[in-house]
Amino acid sequence: MEYLIIEADDKERWNKVWDLYENSFPVAEIRKKDDHLRACSDERFSPFSAWEGQQLIGLMFFWEWDSYRYLEHLAVNPDLRGNGYGSQLLRHLRDSEHTIILEIDPLVNELSVRRLQFYERAGYTLTPYRFVHLPYRIDGQEQELLILSYPQMISKVQHNDFLRFVSEVVIQYCEGQSDI
Repeated sequence: MEYLIIEADDKERWNKVWDLYENSFPVAEIRKKDDHLRACSDERFSPFSAWEGQQLIGLMFFWEWDSYRYLEHLAVNPDLRGNGYGSQLLRHLRDSEHTIILEIDPLVNELSVRRLQFYERAGYTLTPYRFVHLPYRIDGQEQELLILSYPQMISKVQHNDFLRFVSEVVIQYCEGQSDI
């Protein structure tokens, strides 16, 4: 598997990545294209996609700062799910000395429980901390999410570092926030 950052001028690959992104998450969790392109210019943002030849396997968009990586989006091509690609993406992500933080939906249905189990099998720990994620779009709703971390449970100080980064940096790349 090859990990690439696709530039917008590579139309064919860019469109495949963007389609997977838009079809994998609720609208409130998807940046508008202009906001995403602005985020791509931030050196802390890594919009990786995974490929085998010309076939898109998946994507993982993450932020890296200090000793942290925040996995903001992870998606696998729906035609390829269940083949271990999500686990491979997570292994690639954790191939560093960084503490990895990600969030998931509250455990309200079978899908959300399976998602938690997937991350736990990959070595992530559910923390006691919660996070209210602001929507990426003006018409979206805030959502309370659960926080997981790797390689061990983060401390309250680390959780506060994460909250600060999201509220000071990530928010800048949400609709209506570019003037902050």
